[in-house]
Amino acid sequence: MPKRTKKIIVIAVILYLILITIYAFTTFKDRAGLLKQGNISVHTFFELQSGLNDNIMVDILEMFLFPLLGSVLFIYLKNNSLVNLQQRIGYRGFLKRGITTTFLAGAGISLLTNLYEMGLINWFYYPFVYNFADPDLNSFRPSNLTNNDLTEIILFIIFAAIGWGIFAIFIFSVGLFVRKTALYFAMGPVLGLILILLPILGNIHSLVWRVFSYSWFVYTLIAPGQYTFISEAPPIKPGLSFVIAAIIYLAIAALLIGIWYSKQRKEA
Repeated sequence: MPKRTKKIIVIAVILYLILITIYAFTTFKDRAGLLKQGNISVHTFFELQSGLNDNIMVDILEMFLFPLLGSVLFIYLKNNSLVNLQQRIGYRGFLKRGITTTFLAGAGISLLTNLYEMGLINWFYYPFVYNFADPDLNSFRPSNLTNNDLTEIILFIIFAAIGWGIFAIFIFSVGLFVRKTALYFAMGPVLGLILILLPILGNIHSLVWRVFSYSWFVYTLIAPGQYTFISEAPPIKPGLSFVIAAIIYLAIAALLIGIWYSKQRKEA
């Protein structure tokens, strides 16, 4: 991988850490007037996540960084050394390694980000206290899997990590058809923003359209339970909608990967 590409990734990681840290402390300052007691840290954690937060720059940087970290090397090798790769490990081996690394990198950095944010909250705002039957959680978030604060945080972190891993694979599958590595750098943010904006093209007040669009809405996959349309309860429960979204994104990725693999076999 060129040194220039490595520098871009390192700079993006540093910028990302700075942004999420600044955003966390800004949120702490905004909530300074609230009485610090009980499970206020749980609510603060969810306020930092995509959907409830209003920091689109963090979301865009995540869509850039999370898919890129594990996949850019494979996209670069595909665009520059595909013949050598085919001879060494074959197309199937290339795809297997690319998919695995891409998923683990996307899921891993999501997991580390959430743990880092929990550390910042616990050390610099207010220690975590968990309510095992939180009556306020349903009013604070659009939708929950449970009213148990600890269980809800654990499930969210796990689902978000899996969702980001799947989103990264989806971006990787599209990147297989991109011949210029430089263009691949923009794939995550561009496709992510398109998937965020697409639902407003339909009649968002229609229940049928809300159910349909919520099923593949990108936040349904990467931030389950954090987002809804027109301030109404999500049309599908977060657990079910997450599974549906995961299946949709994986199916599209599998289709694209299959098409690329067949194309390479025919041209070999």
